[in-house]
Amino acid sequence: MKLTMDFFIHTKDVNHNDIIRASAILDMFQDIAGIHADKLKVGYEDLKEKNYAWVVLYQKFEIMALPPYLDFISLTTWPKPKQKLEFEREYFIKDKSGKELVKGISNWVVMDLNTRGLVRSRDIAFDGTYESFTNFEEKCKRRLNLDETKIQNHLTYEVELEDIDHNGHMNNSRYLHIIEDRFHTFESRVYIKTVEISYLKEAKYKDKIQIGYYSIDDKLAFIGYIQDERCFECIIGEEQI
Repeated sequence: MKLTMDFFIHTKDVNHNDIIRASAILDMFQDIAGIHADKLKVGYEDLKEKNYAWVVLYQKFEIMALPPYLDFISLTTWPKPKQKLEFEREYFIKDKSGKELVKGISNWVVMDLNTRGLVRSRDIAFDGTYESFTNFEEKCKRRLNLDETKIQNHLTYEVELEDIDHNGHMNNSRYLHIIEDRFHTFESRVYIKTVEISYLKEAKYKDKIQIGYYSIDDKLAFIGYIQDERCFECIIGEEQI
């Protein structure tokens, strides 16, 4: 019920300042979650036989110290006890010496691809003893309930083929990829330190996403829309290099 793996921080995982990209952290979370689900017999192929699929609703992480570029890190993941519909999964990254780098959590559901409805957790079996430790005491959210009346500006992004995953919709990490590429400049001396993001409606190939944003305290809030319906909400906190 707990898995630890080493990951290497490649050039593709960092920005022009050699700082790890927030989207790369979500990619690593996704990779180890998929590998662990396979080991627990509830992976992509196992669910595909029932025409089910895992869908992520919410993710949150905090960088406590920057992961080293061109070096290995150790990533650990474990699921929390399942609820009626939702499955929370936690993550922890350390460097080779054991220094704590990143803590995170995600919230998932299983979707019936025939009905597009949610599958109750009693139909998904995890075999093992749950880990008691948690990175965040508060329960994962479904929505961030951001205030669209405060939006100051927006941009439009058309979903590209490289954004699409094997479920046929935009991969969860690509939303942060847009924010990193469109809202940071070459002169930016900041990196994304904290993230909260909720996924409300799937985006598909060629969909046009309108992304509005505004400041909230010392953070930035983003709301994405597809045809006037919210598809994601995100709050990021930045840190000076």
